[in-house]
Amino acid sequence: MKRNILFIIIAIVVQLSCVEQVELPYRNETPVLVVDGEITNEAPPYNLRLSYSGKFVSGSIITSRLAVNGARVILTDNAGNSVRFRQNIYEPALYQTDNDFRCQVGRSYSLRIEMPDGKVYITKPQLMKGVPPISNVYADKTKDFVRTYIDTKDAENSTDYYRWKSYSISLKITRGGGANTCAFSCWAYNRDDGANVFADTYINGKDIKKRLVQFSPIDPDAPLSRHYIEVKQMSISEESYLFWQQYEEQRTRTGSIFDPLPSTIIGNIVNEKDDKDFALGFFGVSGVSTKRLLVDPSLVSLSNEASIGLLPPLIPLEKPTTNCQTTYPGYGCTPPTEWK
Repeated sequence: MKRNILFIIIAIVVQLSCVEQVELPYRNETPVLVVDGEITNEAPPYNLRLSYSGKFVSGSIITSRLAVNGARVILTDNAGNSVRFRQNIYEPALYQTDNDFRCQVGRSYSLRIEMPDGKVYITKPQLMKGVPPISNVYADKTKDFVRTYIDTKDAENSTDYYRWKSYSISLKITRGGGANTCAFSCWAYNRDDGANVFADTYINGKDIKKRLVQFSPIDPDAPLSRHYIEVKQMSISEESYLFWQQYEEQRTRTGSIFDPLPSTIIGNIVNEKDDKDFALGFFGVSGVSTKRLLVDPSLVSLSNEASIGLLPPLIPLEKPTTNCQTTYPGYGCTPPTEWK
């Protein structure tokens, strides 16, 4: 009997240890094309990042060794207009359009990527749909975060999909050293790497209320410093919605034995001559509505409500001991001078 119990305990330990080691790897270790970018109706230039992926990929860092060099990238609309994405000489993975070509709601756009090895990857035309304006943006706070919400009204008599992107700029305090002005305090970006998406299946034409869109960490050494927050509400296609929904499901896996196994998420960029050869990532086409908010934590209410819809970022247990701008590369030594 004791022997059987010991065997069961060992089996459980082995199983749990396997769950803890599960990550979100690409199943194929052979380097493949990764495309990261989107176009909107906002002012150009538009950015696209092209890299090779494999077992050496680490987070979102793209080294020059992994950057795609010498690709020819063309964006075309259904009116016959086109523009080149040209490689940035200072950041090899970055390709950018000029400032003259501005995308418009109501037109369809397709992407063509001609690789140095002769392969050509394309996307099907995607319609840039308009998006309702953000009617209100507001905040509350917990002990650790300023939480930002939006209200909007869904369009009637149509099926709509949304994505929200946001960032904040807040004061960071470190224990680091250095002689420069930002050695111990700096203003830095807080970005969420998640995918906050929504389908209007059950609320068509109705109000979307108190949608949580952003967590801005409150530094315990600067609890009353202001938070500068920008929110973008984006129209997306059904295909984009399904892609980012699956991405978020895998990103937020808890490591439970009941979780589905991770798998490569298929995007919308495919080899022109081989429909089984997909690039990783998704090229998005979105109409955008943007609003900004300046938050003084002393003037917003403290809330005990649970956060629904987004997971808060992890908070370091200890203060960084490095230079502030080294730890939090981003905005600079002073806050934004204008924020509307």
